[in-house]
Amino acid sequence: MKKNLREEHGIEIVETKPIEDKELVFLEGFPDVGLVGTIVTSYLIDKLGLEEVGYINAELLPPIIAVREERLKELLRIYRGGKIVAIISDIPLPASLAKPMAYTLMNWAKSKEPELFISLSGLPEPNRLNIDKPGVFVLGCKPELTERLVRVNGVNKFKEGFIAGVKGMLLREGWKLNVNTAIVLAQSHYNYPDPGAAAEIVLYLSKLLKLEVDVAPLLESAEELKLRLRDLMRRTDQMMHGVQKAKELELPPVYL
Repeated sequence: MKKNLREEHGIEIVETKPIEDKELVFLEGFPDVGLVGTIVTSYLIDKLGLEEVGYINAELLPPIIAVREERLKELLRIYRGGKIVAIISDIPLPASLAKPMAYTLMNWAKSKEPELFISLSGLPEPNRLNIDKPGVFVLGCKPELTERLVRVNGVNKFKEGFIAGVKGMLLREGWKLNVNTAIVLAQSHYNYPDPGAAAEIVLYLSKLLKLEVDVAPLLESAEELKLRLRDLMRRTDQMMHGVQKAKELELPPVYL
């Protein structure tokens, strides 16, 4: 049964299979720095066997449709499995969509009374080629949430800087609406797909959410992923300049 839950600012969220449970964990993986969030979310959808349960439509999206294995697919899709709800996009979001998308998405998530809403991203690191194990950084919309997230060993607090685009706006809306909202970032290449950075976030989420996910296949397919995601990275790079993502390169690469 299809359920149109919210239509605001020209954005429509449709649940093709109603999401009625509470205390869920939402993972957002829109294309961004190094496509880290996209790679993490896609990998978890595959390895956890998440089921497609909805999609997001917006007037400002380009007039195209995705085709996967001879089937038509919406550009922005919602997947569900257990306590995880994953949101993924096949295209970078236009800058004009950042605020309305964050507002609509966070109000929809709030209606589910979630445990957590987590954005996943890369943190631009100019010296990434010299880093074997990228650092993972966390930031909650309120200090007590950050303290909870940083209890997982091996991660750092994101203490100072800017978070641009829809991910920054999601943090802002979560803060305003009192939804436990956070961002998890790994040091990554700015404009190259970075499966290695994505693997570090998968490991972190596995500990935080008590998931059993092996990152070995992700690392083994790194070169294939880089080739497959070249075009998406190119389009994302163009879009990031529109939302000042390049500004993050001007900040110190590590926030301790």
